[in-house]
Amino acid sequence: MRRIVVASSWAVILTGLIVIISLPIDGWLRAAGSSIWLIVMGVELRVISSAHKRFGRIRVHSDGQIELQDNEGHWRAATIANGCVVTQKLAWLRLKPATGARYHELLRRNSLESEQWRRLQVIWRHLGAVS
Repeated sequence: MRRIVVASSWAVILTGLIVIISLPIDGWLRAAGSSIWLIVMGVELRVISSAHKRFGRIRVHSDGQIELQDNEGHWRAATIANGCVVTQKLAWLRLKPATGARYHELLRRNSLESEQWRRLQVIWRHLGAVS
């Protein structure tokens, strides 16, 4: 799923560039817009990629506590950021580790773990009601 996130990020970057370049405005405005777009999206892609390299697992407790496991095997506390979505088959999680960096993860339901997925949906529903 991480490859899908990175591939779709590149597709968004290219689509944005095509849109900016095709705008009926002066060339210098298109160049400035393209540059700003590339910088903003490059930073976002770097944040996503570096977080994927730092963390490998997510643990969500029934009380809503969230932890991320780093490459060294240590569990780090995290909080929920705006924009999370949990559906029947997919989840888009936006978390903030205690380090302050952002962490985004796209998860797909594994049919073998449907009980855990249902728990995630219930926990997420309660977390949404609280925030």
